Amino acid sequence: MEALLKTVKEKNLQAETIVSIFHDICSASKTENGTTAMFLAEPKVKSILARNYLVEVALECVTGDNNTIHTPSLLALLQLGGLLTRNRRYALIIVDVQNDFISGSLAVGEGDQVVPVINNLGSSFDIIYKTADWHPSDHISFHSNVCSGHHPLENPADTKMFETVKVKGPPSLNQTLWPDHCVQGSKGAEFHPNLKVFPGEVKILKGMTSTVDSYSAFWDNGDTYHTPLYEDLLKRGVTDVVVCGLATDYCVGFTALDAARHGLRTFIVEEAVRGVAPETTAAMLERCRAAQIKLIKSRDVSTLVTTPSPLTADVVAAAVRTTQAHFSTLDA
Repeated sequence: MEALLKTVKEKNLQAETIVSIFHDICSASKTENGTTAMFLAEPKVKSILARNYLVEVALECVTGDNNTIHTPSLLALLQLGGLLTRNRRYALIIVDVQNDFISGSLAVGEGDQVVPVINNLGSSFDIIYKTADWHPSDHISFHSNVCSGHHPLENPADTKMFETVKVKGPPSLNQTLWPDHCVQGSKGAEFHPNLKVFPGEVKILKGMTSTVDSYSAFWDNGDTYHTPLYEDLLKRGVTDVVVCGLATDYCVGFTALDAARHGLRTFIVEEAVRGVAPETTAAMLERCRAAQIKLIKSRDVSTLVTTPSPLTADVVAAAVRTTQAHFSTLDA
């Protein structure tokens, strides 16, 4: 990792070059069903990185057993290299401000109060993402589907609403049981009518696989499938994200944690989020603080994103540590 950063700095590799390599890697790793392969054969990566200064150190950093390349690790390395070549660029991520989470089957207390705050925040950003739960009717998170036996449990007696159960799978994961919500094409899955439509906003759909839930706007809960969000952020040169929406203890929190583990400096706007329950909200905010995610006031956002803030060595070092810790956890 350090060798890669040193090489990028010494050779003055430009952000455009890194983005170009990134796109080539993403294209090469696409599978038939549209997901990204977790591993690529070393010769394939070498052909993409040929005649580029990154090739030796990048392969040394991420080559694993059987001469395969861990695709997310390589993409993270390219991102960190790119951080050295530009100033900060900010994006706003608006998480799941949908009818079902405000006035529908899974309404969050005071959820409607985040809408005007978010509408005001949007004027400070030229890169805005709106995420949405977009569940099939047979989704694993729905209490009704588990009760009907559609998704078998390790312990079939565990079928209480809002309880966390162990699903047999595959994949075999812990799953909280929720009321049916944000079903594809339903009124409840639509964005709240008072939420502004921002110029150039990008919609990110998640939770579309019936067998695994997706709290984060980046990855599903099993770290198997990912949305286009990370790739799009990198393509646009984003270094910092500001997160808001619903709900703090679930989709907002996990989205912020994934942003941080991908090396993005991450902020949560206090007045622009609400949680499902005080206990789980407090626990999630503690996890976010431990991941160096900062809680900020809405009044401070405009100053944050408009004040020039060149990247410094300590910022890059922090990104390196975050990314290394993330992939160490994934590979454990």
